[in-house]
Amino acid sequence: MEFVLSMAQLACRRMCSSPLRHESTLRWRKHPTQSIWKYHSVMSASRKSLILAICGAMLIAIGLAVSPNTASAATTTSTNVLYAGHGVGIVATYDLNTGCSEVFLSTDMIKWRNITPPLKSPAGIPKGQCPYVWNSAYFVSPSDGWLLARNGGSTNTILRHTVDGGRTWIAQPGGDTGSNGGGESISFVSAALGWRQQFGFGSNGNYSLERTLNGGAKWTTRSPDPQGSCIFANDVFATATVGFASVAWAPATNATHLWRTSDGGVDWSLMTLPRPSSVPSTALGLYGKPVFSGLTGVVPVDYPDGSRQAVYFYVTHDGGLKWTLDTVHPRVVVGGDLRINRQGAAAQPCLDGTSVPVASGHVVVISPAGPTTWWILQPGGKDQGSVSIVSLNGSHVPSTKLRDLPSTLNETALAALNSKGALLTLPIPYGYQSTYETSNSGGTWKKIDFPTPTETSAEAG
Repeated sequence: MEFVLSMAQLACRRMCSSPLRHESTLRWRKHPTQSIWKYHSVMSASRKSLILAICGAMLIAIGLAVSPNTASAATTTSTNVLYAGHGVGIVATYDLNTGCSEVFLSTDMIKWRNITPPLKSPAGIPKGQCPYVWNSAYFVSPSDGWLLARNGGSTNTILRHTVDGGRTWIAQPGGDTGSNGGGESISFVSAALGWRQQFGFGSNGNYSLERTLNGGAKWTTRSPDPQGSCIFANDVFATATVGFASVAWAPATNATHLWRTSDGGVDWSLMTLPRPSSVPSTALGLYGKPVFSGLTGVVPVDYPDGSRQAVYFYVTHDGGLKWTLDTVHPRVVVGGDLRINRQGAAAQPCLDGTSVPVASGHVVVISPAGPTTWWILQPGGKDQGSVSIVSLNGSHVPSTKLRDLPSTLNETALAALNSKGALLTLPIPYGYQSTYETSNSGGTWKKIDFPTPTETSAEAG
């Protein structure tokens, strides 16, 4: 149903993969060896090392990718999967030299349409440079959606809303990232009810949660500092009051539980679900991100199963008040060992960038294409992995060998649109990643190729 970048992933992607845009003082400065201008910042070596240590483990599912058109584009242009769900896939391109960014939409993972909102650069920005980068999106239908961009030289963000599939855009109140190294993300329960998370990363960082009841026209702060949650968690709400938070399956985070709120995000508490009878009573599982359609929701939990791993699906029909094991597919076994380190899992309930990894082995990658359809990717070497598509409405679980892809053993992000279409992001040398698309349930994959974003294209109406 949906793939959305978390606040932590957005902030870490910017800080870890863009060396000239770290947390601290940012200002325009001419590059010493190139005829371009960039935002420049200063950071102490110890602070930079700490941030990179934490961020390195948070970049697993960011959807950052390179989409090469030419030799030069391959080293400057990245592709960022912002959203997949409700019938659309949303991808943003970003030029590392100019800061220019564009947004593309697809309903079939075959044809892509440029839906970049028209923007004018503020006074003082050098010609050919762009201050705003599109880094969050959410669509409740193929026609109704929102895009959020942040200014790389300040903490402000801008918000745009479309009701015609990105052909025209309405400006709505923007927000603030809380710090130069921070970010914001948006999500919606319906066309009216939505949430905006502020993620301030750094010495002057801050975290807050905002809510809109009228489709983004007005935002109010629900909580300036939610209690009991994790600042790296991505919030998902079923109603205006009940929500859940999860973290990426990364070594520096603890994914062996969820957080839950029943007062609209003010107070949070840890939540785990009863272990299946076939699982040892002391076993720990990796909790995935819950997905909701109305009051119906599903959350996957991945448990070690000898030399394999077993994914269990828990279902709710009352907005997350009660959860039960799915009766059709209570247990989907996939190959690849999963090991969970109890010491690492118990180190901190939120984040521990210094402890041993929480999970190791060939951990599967799971992505929802709606509450009833889930993609499970089993990593492997070149042309050796596989993907299984689970339908909670049917008994058959088809598995397809991965072809046309390099190794998926390293950090991999999967964003599923439906039972046929998905995006897969893989790392390549020099800190970049590549995004591949499929429209036939993983039978074949093709690398996406977008034009390099420019100042002119970003400002075109």
